[in-house]
Amino acid sequence: MICPATDHVTREWTEAVRAHAARDRLPLSASLELTRRCNFRCAHCYLGDQSEQHALAKWEQSGAAVKQSLTEWAEAGCLYLTLTGGDPMLRPDFGEIYRHARELGMVITVFCNGTLVTDEILTLFQELPPRKVEISIYGATAATTAAVTGVPFAHPRAWEGIHKLHAAGIRLGLKTLLLTTNQHEFEAMEKQAAELGVDFRHDAALFPSLSDGSRAPLAFRVKPEEAVRRDVGTPERQQMWREKIDRTAVHPEDDRLYTCSAGLTAFHSDPFGTLSPCLMATHHQVLSQNRPFGDIWNGELTQIRDRKRSKPGGSFSGQWRGACTHCPAFNQLETGDEEQESEYMKQTTRLRYEAVAGERS
Repeated sequence: MICPATDHVTREWTEAVRAHAARDRLPLSASLELTRRCNFRCAHCYLGDQSEQHALAKWEQSGAAVKQSLTEWAEAGCLYLTLTGGDPMLRPDFGEIYRHARELGMVITVFCNGTLVTDEILTLFQELPPRKVEISIYGATAATTAAVTGVPFAHPRAWEGIHKLHAAGIRLGLKTLLLTTNQHEFEAMEKQAAELGVDFRHDAALFPSLSDGSRAPLAFRVKPEEAVRRDVGTPERQQMWREKIDRTAVHPEDDRLYTCSAGLTAFHSDPFGTLSPCLMATHHQVLSQNRPFGDIWNGELTQIRDRKRSKPGGSFSGQWRGACTHCPAFNQLETGDEEQESEYMKQTTRLRYEAVAGERS
């Protein structure tokens, strides 16, 4: 357990590092999809049909190429790395890549579904601990998890992996995607995490497929009212939103389209070596083609920072902006226009703001 005083010092140090990186535009954080393959078959997945992703495996970067990229990123200032997928543990060289990144001094978070945690991976994590392993759960029962993932073994296997990691002392977090197919088990999933003594978070963000633009995942969106009810459903979550809205309100608005860390202190790499300012910003992708990382970081990846808002109103300005969870990249995927919000996003932003501001007034 981390004591509150230590946690406070760590938070202050992290904030100082991030402020320094933003001032000097250093690539502090990277997310790396090691593969888009997964052993689940979730209908809501933004990666699209898994049979297609498995067919693309031959085009994934080799372990040697991945390690070379990691070395370049570390030399450029990258400290925080998220290894994700698909499920990154599907790659037989996951352990080799993970070890290389840790030996470069990177602080690693791993996103996975928990079903592929082998004894070898467990031993590696004990030797070189990750910052956190975040495991996605899709239901509180085997029946719901199987219905969401399309895999009958998903629930027991995931919990086998969760218990292994927990027993080994690996820092864990559980998370879920709030869907029409699992919303009835939300409280039960939250309770499972609490009983284990680990963090739990959720998200209701669904968007079209990155592979072909299919809007099929949007059919699993819960109603805006339900999404917001969960967002502010506890005093802690309500306080988090209140602080975010207040913090945003004291900062003057500007005309930048992208006000996040994308292309400023963060970037993303897909399994094929294509770089982008973030996972969602597929319209700003850059083929690396063996070019030095520094050239791309200081070239194409910075261009997103020059984008300006041209349309008035919306959730990116005015009183609602602190309650906004989407971004121009989300808009581009759903509406084809970075500045055109979907009605769903508008509603959830407004309802979230009203839930917090109304409670306070």
